[in-house]
Amino acid sequence: MWIRCLLAVVCFSCVPTQASSVEESVAALLKIKSQPEQLKAAIAKGQERAMLCGYCHGKDGNSVKDNIPNLAEQNEEYLLKQFHVFANGERKSYVMEQLSKALSDEERINLSLYFSSLKVKSDAGESGSLQGQEKYQSFCFACHGDEGMGNKDMPRLAGQKKTFLINTLNGFKQGKSTRANSPMVKIMRAVKVKDIEPLADYISKLP
Repeated sequence: MWIRCLLAVVCFSCVPTQASSVEESVAALLKIKSQPEQLKAAIAKGQERAMLCGYCHGKDGNSVKDNIPNLAEQNEEYLLKQFHVFANGERKSYVMEQLSKALSDEERINLSLYFSSLKVKSDAGESGSLQGQEKYQSFCFACHGDEGMGNKDMPRLAGQKKTFLINTLNGFKQGKSTRANSPMVKIMRAVKVKDIEPLADYISKLP
C-alpha cells in the first residue's frame, strides 16, 4: 500500500502547482459552496482525484486502517487548511507533505468538498465511556462542540476511529514534532494519561 502511495507521489510531483494563502483558498471554497452547480462539479472532480486517498482513507472516506483518520463528513475548511499545513511542513507526514505540495489549489478545494460530502461510519450504537464524557465536557466541547462536530476550521471529532484518537491524543500529550505547533499540545498537558483511552472511546461513539 505504501509503495502505491509513494509511486503516486512521484506522479503527482510532476504536476506544477500554484500557491495561495489559506484565506484565499477558503474564500474560493466558500464561493463554490454558495453555487449549487459549481459545488456539484467540484465534488465530482474531487471524487476523481480521491482515488489515491482511498488506499489509506477508504474509497468512501472511512479509513481502512485504525490508525488513519476518517475524512468523511469532516469540515471542509479544516480539510483544506490541513493541505496547507502539510504543504508548508507545519504538520509532518512524508506522504501527505509531498501530495499536498503537488496538489493545485483547485484540487485541494475539490477534495475537501468531496470528502466533506460523504457519510462517516462511527461506532455509534452503544454509549461511550462516562469518564470520557466528563473529560470531553471539561476539555473539548468549547472548540469541537457538544456533539463533536467542530466548526469551520475546527475538526469534527465525532465518529473518528478510537485507535487514531488514542494515538493522536498521546502524540499531543508527548509534544511530538509531527503536531508541535497545534494548540492541542498545551491543552493535553491538563489531561492525564489514564483519561486518554476513555476520552477516545467516548468520542469514537459520537454519531
